[in-house]
This record gives sequence, structure tokens and C-alpha cells, in this order.
Amino acid sequence: MTAVWQFIKSQQSFSRLHFWVGIAVSLLPVAAGILLLGVSGWFITAAALAGLSGAFLNIFAPSAIIRALAIIRTAGRYGERVLTHDATFRFLTDLRNRLFEAYAIEPAKKKRSGTVLNRLTADIDALDSVYLRLVVPIVLAVIVATFLLVVWATVSRAVFTVGLIFIAAWAILAWRSFDNSERNTVRRADAASDAMRLRAADLAGGRRDIAVYGGLGEAADHILTADGRSMEVEEKLEQRSNRLVGLSSLIGQTFLAFMLLVCAWEVADGHLTLAPAVGLVLVVMALPELFSAMLPGLANLPRTELAAERSIAARRLNAGTEGSTAKPEAPSELEDTTDAVLRFESVRFNYPGAARPILDGLSLEIGHGEVVAVAGRSGCGKTTVASLAARLLDADKGTIWLNGTDIRDFSESDLRRSVAVLSQRPYLFNDTIAANLRIANPDAGEAELWEALERSALAERIAQDEAGLQSILGEAGLGLSGGEQRRLALARAFLTRPSLYVLDEMTEGLDENTGAEVLARFLDFRTDQAVLMIAHKDRELDVADRVVRLSGSDTRLP
Repeated sequence: MTAVWQFIKSQQSFSRLHFWVGIAVSLLPVAAGILLLGVSGWFITAAALAGLSGAFLNIFAPSAIIRALAIIRTAGRYGERVLTHDATFRFLTDLRNRLFEAYAIEPAKKKRSGTVLNRLTADIDALDSVYLRLVVPIVLAVIVATFLLVVWATVSRAVFTVGLIFIAAWAILAWRSFDNSERNTVRRADAASDAMRLRAADLAGGRRDIAVYGGLGEAADHILTADGRSMEVEEKLEQRSNRLVGLSSLIGQTFLAFMLLVCAWEVADGHLTLAPAVGLVLVVMALPELFSAMLPGLANLPRTELAAERSIAARRLNAGTEGSTAKPEAPSELEDTTDAVLRFESVRFNYPGAARPILDGLSLEIGHGEVVAVAGRSGCGKTTVASLAARLLDADKGTIWLNGTDIRDFSESDLRRSVAVLSQRPYLFNDTIAANLRIANPDAGEAELWEALERSALAERIAQDEAGLQSILGEAGLGLSGGEQRRLALARAFLTRPSLYVLDEMTEGLDENTGAEVLARFLDFRTDQAVLMIAHKDRELDVADRVVRLSGSDTRLP
């Protein structure tokens, strides 16, 4: 409660006028609604009795009071919505600005920016309800309960006793609605939600790398698992909140029954006339809604308290949680059935909405151990050729053969065992070095991982870190330079033995020496695998056995 109390004091001190005016205006529709029921009950009963007895009754004053109360209730409800939300939005705008400013000046160390942002926005959303669903309902309930106890005390001891008992019952329910043990449940819900967001983001950002290694299904299952855990915990919290509201309604209905009996007893004894008694009973009918309004805020207090604690900690640059990633299947070899590893036959491809196809009538063939470079101006379709070869895209017309089989006839797992893609922007996950390598081969032992790193000239660099293979990379490979990230992707490829390697401008963005070293190490590692290389630099064209030059939709081979 300490963090929530600090948050409330902070909001109150931020704008005392808006804070207290919002509460004062919120009191108007509540008081008007309760009085409207009481006065209406009294007036209807008194009018009925006057009609039966022929006694005189001034109907103008009660009618005017009822009409005035109805207007006050309507206007007060509108004013309450405007002023309380305005007070909340003013404070949260300032809070949001201060928190984001703290991160802009000095970002949190070793935290994923996406995790920090999601947690920060979710916490601010949770704190949105502190004033609206906690402060205002509790203050109104206390004021109304105190006022009614004073009124009931002036009516009779029996009415006061019944009222005191049931208001005490609501107070006990409100106190019990906050359970510190729910903090762990809320933490599990937050962890599951963070895991789901991070895994979904990793899948979206790294879908190409996951797809080429055949792990989309498993990655999706990891997301669904986290989503299931989140839904399970949220359902538990929702059920608890519903039980509290149900218990409040039960207290209200029981209170109504007892008040009806007490008022009937008081009327029978002559201590109370019928019209005021009906008014008292109808007032009780309005109370369950009032007291139940504070229960959701109290039930959600563990989550609100955690959000308040994190918002305070965020100013000290300690917010956020770590995520996790999913690991796809291991590729393996698929036996060749033809002399040509890859063959395009009159392939045509057109992007949706494009005026003309990017490729039209493309035919090429790559044999065992052959390195074929695809070159051409930017936008001529080089990357499209790589995507078609890995079946990340499907041709509109024509056929693509892999090891003598139509590429569309391969199962996803067999295709990923046969084709490995090294792109210019490999996706590295917020996970350990070992986990990033085992995307290509989950069964690889540490010796194999170190061998792959050695082949990519990265073993010495990783060995410098105390954690070694268990060193954790930041978001998108944070902690490694661009060249080191490319070498790590190369090491990942070294854990595979496909029939075809597709290099999509693998050395783009690297300096001359680093690019040449990465390319040379790859070619030294490769044995009889075919290579389709998307290239535009001389060092890449020079190592190719053949060069295919594209010119947009007018594709011609030299």
C-alpha cells in the first residue's frame, strides 16, 4: 500500500483543485440518486395514503424536489465524468512525460526497449484507475455511510443497528478484497504477458531466420503457451473480482430484507409512519451499487501497487523485465536426386499492386558445388530470387526445382533441411549465444558450437566474456558489433549441412577486410553445397563460378 499511497499523494499535490473538485462533484449524483429514491418512495406512499383517506397533501413541494434531484443527478453525473477524468489525464500526462524523459536521458541497462515500453505503458494504464476506481469510490462510500448512520440514529435504535451491521459487513468485505497473496498471481500474469509480447515481437522480427530453419510452428506454439498462461491467470483474477461483487450484492439484498422487516416492525409498533418507512427501504436499494463501485479497484490493488512501485523505480532507471525466445527445429541433409541442385524454369513473379512483374521468364540452373552470383541494379529482383529459392515467396508462373523435386512438394521441415539462408541483416534474439546458435541445430553440443564459432573467427571474442556461450545478447544482437553479428550468423549456418546456401548480400555493410574474411571463411567451409549468392560487390562476383545479371522484368541471362 505504501507505493499506492505515495502515488495518491503525488496526484493530490500535483493539482489539489482538480483532485478535490472531482470528488465533490462526484458526490452530487450519488447523494441525489439516494435522496431521489427516498423522497420518491415517501411521496408515492404519502400520496396513496392521502388518496385513500381524503387527507390534504401538498404535492407541489415534493414534485419540485424530485425534479430538482433528477436534474442534479443527471448534471452531476456528466460533471463527475468530465472533472474526474480531467484530473486523471492531467496527472498521467505529466507522469508519462517525466518517465519517458528519464529513459530518454539514460536508457535502462540490459533491458529490452520493447519490454520497458510495454511495461511502462501497461503500468500507466493500471495507474489510470487509482483515482477513478479507488480514491473517488472509497471517499464517497465513507461520506455516504457516515451520513446515513447519523440519519438512521435519529430514526430509531433498531434501524441504526441494522444499518451499522451491514455497513460493517461491506467494510469487512472491502478490507478482505485486498489480498497481498495476489501479488504473486499478478506477477505471473505480467510475466506471461511480457513473454507473449516478446515472443510475438521476436517471431515478427526474426520470422525470416526462423522460417528458413523451419521453426515457425514451434515459435507460434511458444507464443500460444504464454498467451494461455496469461489468460489463465487473468481468468482467476476476474473470477475473484466477480465473487467480490456477488458477495456485495448478497449483502445488499440481505440488508434490504432486514431493513424491510425492521421498518415493518417499527410501523406496527407506531414508532414510524408508513411513508418514511418506505423511503428508508428504497434508500437501502441504492447502496449496493455505491459500495460495489469500490470493490474492483480494491481487488485490483495488488496490480496497482506493483505498477506504482515500478513507476517509482522507473524514475531510477530500474524498470522492465527480460524476455525469452523460441527455438526452431534442427535442419539435416536431404539426399540429392538430380545433377542440378536448384533450377528455375520460366519463373514469373509479381508483387501485389505492382504495375508489372519483377521477374518474368527467369530460367537458371545451379549444380553441385557451384557458386552462382545474381547481380543487377537495385530493385531488379535479386532479393526476390533469393526469397523464391528459399520458398519464402511462391512463383506466380513457372517451376522451381530443388534436387529434382518441385519446391512446392517439399514439406516445411524437409525444405528447411535442404536450404539455408544467410541474409545481410541476420536476426539475433535477446538470449544466450548458445541459444542463438542452436536455432540452426538444437541438438548441437558445446564442442560443435565452439567449432562453428572458430570457423567464423568469433570463438576468441566470445571466450573473452566470462559467461562464454551463456553470454546474453541484447535486443537485435546488442553487445556485438555489426561484423561480429554477421559472423555469429555465419557460425549458425556452419551448424547446418543443406543442399543449397542462399546468400542475400551477406557482406553488405561490412568493411572490405571483414567482408572478405566472412566470405572466405564461408567458402572454405562449404564443400559440395550449391550457392546462390545475391551480390553487387566485386569481391562477391570474383568468387562466383557464374554471374546472372538481372534487369527487372526483362530478365535475360548472359
